[in-house]
Amino acid sequence: MRNSDSRYKSALRYILSREIFGVKLGLENISRFLDYLGNPEKKFPSVHIAGTNGKGSTAAYLDSILRQAGYKTGIFTSPHLVDFTERIRVNASQVSEQYVTNFIEEHKKTISRYKITFFELCTALAFSYFADKKVDIAIIETGLGGRLDATNTLTPLLSIITDISYDHTHILGKTLRKIAFEKAGIIKKGVPILTGILPPSAAHEIDRIRRQKKSPLHRLMAKNFSEADKPFIFHFHHGNQDLRKLESSLPGKHQILNASLSIRALQILRASGFAVSLSHIREGLKKTVWPGRFQTLKQKGKPTVILDVGHNPAGFKAMMNCFKTLYPGRKADIIIGMVNFKDLKKSLACIPPIARKVAVTRLKTHRSAKPTDMARILRSKKAPVAISSSITSAAQKMINSAETDDIIIVCGSHYGVGEFIANQKKIYAAKKGN
Repeated sequence: MRNSDSRYKSALRYILSREIFGVKLGLENISRFLDYLGNPEKKFPSVHIAGTNGKGSTAAYLDSILRQAGYKTGIFTSPHLVDFTERIRVNASQVSEQYVTNFIEEHKKTISRYKITFFELCTALAFSYFADKKVDIAIIETGLGGRLDATNTLTPLLSIITDISYDHTHILGKTLRKIAFEKAGIIKKGVPILTGILPPSAAHEIDRIRRQKKSPLHRLMAKNFSEADKPFIFHFHHGNQDLRKLESSLPGKHQILNASLSIRALQILRASGFAVSLSHIREGLKKTVWPGRFQTLKQKGKPTVILDVGHNPAGFKAMMNCFKTLYPGRKADIIIGMVNFKDLKKSLACIPPIARKVAVTRLKTHRSAKPTDMARILRSKKAPVAISSSITSAAQKMINSAETDDIIIVCGSHYGVGEFIANQKKIYAAKKGN
């Protein structure tokens, strides 16, 4: 009998092997598999979140506040940074390796027969776990788009579209209206829809679709939130609620928008019986943990390291603006790895204004962008660039050559930030000159 560790590794290899089927947009396959599992997606209330950026942060805020209010929460996000089990959590605890192992061993033949893809399998696993754990509510983030995403088998209490900007245009469309059409696919008949601040063409498309489905529309407006006297302290105003000096644990003006969106969502969820107090909101916002979102690492005698998974033009811009706010007049040494199909030119245009020097590197995925392509773009913007063999080697070199008051940013992809986190001990232990 193999031990539990080797069984889990075998199960994980099998899960990852499902990537051979790529991204299979459509609900027929996942619906058939969920039927076979007894339709776990119908056994818990949920909030369904789509959007180009801000999905994960909004989900994390909601999860944290609801847990502060005493609710048993499930949260499903993607991708993971280091370990697969990060994707599926109940009350902030990752799904156990044993549960993953048992699920695969029990259903492997059916998964293979139905040709279930990697993300379909992740989704079904999450839904089954939440049903088995009898969560009070689950916060579900879409993987790609919305309309044909495997998570769209849900009928939630509330649908949220955080943001519409350019990403995955080779799949979702090259205009904001087409992208909005795909995201708006999560709108269900009669289910309230909440949107962040959207471009006019995207807002119009979402409004058109929600009218067809007779879904009540709620919009977050710029007047609903305002910055206070310190960075990332803000006020939230809506109806008879005027919440003063709320503190976000996640830095960045864009995170104030995501935090405000979560508060507005909670106001809507009150009608479904989910009540939270002002103290729950305050504590939930302050205690929200969401790694890789301008995450700052500090070790004695070492430079400050910032990790940011922003991977499209809007994400890079948000990172740049956050850096300028927290470190006015400063520049950073930057390590970048990106995947293909991203708008490299627009994304990388945000880097030179805050860069002292840049290292570009290949990611540990077949989807990695070529470092030579990134270097060419940055050099055209007059940025000093070197090509490194990996995130790990670039980080070792930069940390060892930096002064304690220097700043290093690792950015551009979940893959790159994940590699840094997984190899932190090795990176920081490297001797100067290595």
